Amino acid sequence: MVKNIFLLSLVFCFLFGETKIGYIDSQIILTQYEDVRQVQVELEKEQKKLQTVYEKNYLSLDSLKSAYESRSMIMSEQKQQEMIALITNKEKEMQDWQLKYFGPEGELYKMQNELMAPILRTIDKAINTIGQAKEYNYIFDAASGGIVYALDAHNITQEVLDELKKINTPDLDPDLNNKQ
Repeated sequence: MVKNIFLLSLVFCFLFGETKIGYIDSQIILTQYEDVRQVQVELEKEQKKLQTVYEKNYLSLDSLKSAYESRSMIMSEQKQQEMIALITNKEKEMQDWQLKYFGPEGELYKMQNELMAPILRTIDKAINTIGQAKEYNYIFDAASGGIVYALDAHNITQEVLDELKKINTPDLDPDLNNKQ
């Protein structure tokens, strides 16, 4: 779909000759922009710290399991149940901890978003500056296939919304209302 839009835009460009299109590769920008590298270093440091905590907790759980396995034969039924409950709780704590820090909405992910937000705004500002200065109508991102800059004059969003309202609004035909 995105490729079709891009190809259609290129066809219009050649047909009418007035549309100026450019593109960027956001992956190259993100790998070569120094500020992004600094964020990656900071995130790696935080990840290593968290990994150390996780490994410590894992070793503690592993020790608990080993103790249970080696002593379960001489434990009372009640003590076995207590140990199993303790192990189960520890496993749940570790899963919760993992989600809290490494999950899709975890602390590491939030930290990445917070650190990257000003960088992405700066990149967007640079793209807009170049787009306006060089009078591009559209700038596409080759990595994602999406538009990263467009002249407002080409934005037909409101027209589409207005048309959708027309389509979804039932005709107010007085004859139709009288028949009901």
